[in-house]
Amino acid sequence: MKDIIIVCAGTYGREALYMVNEHNRLADAYKKERPYRLLGFIDDNLEAFKGTDIQVPIIGRIEDWKPMGNEYYIIGSAFPELKVKLSILLKGRGCRFETIIAPWSMVSDDVIMGEGCFITAHSISAGVKLGNFVNINGSMITPGAVIDDYSTITGFAVVEAAHIGKRVFVGSHAVVSEGVSVGDDAQVSVGSIVNTDVKEGTTVFGVPAAVI
Repeated sequence: MKDIIIVCAGTYGREALYMVNEHNRLADAYKKERPYRLLGFIDDNLEAFKGTDIQVPIIGRIEDWKPMGNEYYIIGSAFPELKVKLSILLKGRGCRFETIIAPWSMVSDDVIMGEGCFITAHSISAGVKLGNFVNINGSMITPGAVIDDYSTITGFAVVEAAHIGKRVFVGSHAVVSEGVSVGDDAQVSVGSIVNTDVKEGTTVFGVPAAVI
């Protein structure tokens, strides 16, 4: 059983909470050892759960947090820049990160996946390579895709056999076509269909996608 602390108490942090609870619920149902013991959240807003039904405590602030011992961390954020900041800050203090995969996801056995990933994908096919701190949320990643560190693929997107660079944000319902390369720090806007390479640092939108 791993001790887990979730970093950030916003929307994705609460989704991480649900995923942890679902893994434990399934373990209970099959009479197996629970995989996780949730110690709490860390967030700079200690009252982030005020007015909600969430009973898990916020046990400290990120800005002055020090590791407790053998625990692992999940970053509950989809924003690439924030993931970079938090991972560098906390790894510098000795924190270790868990890759968590939602139990309803379909992930091929040969997917290569880095640390700190957050996966709620519908499907990640064979031969896919994911870097560190990659978020895949309810999307389809087809064979041969490569997604580099800190990138986020949001809901109902499709990434075919494409190369997604570092710190890229792909909006919901977007499609990145086979053979396309999306440069570092680029953004693919909601609903776009990307048929040609995207230069680093640019934002594209439309069908077909063009720089805006």
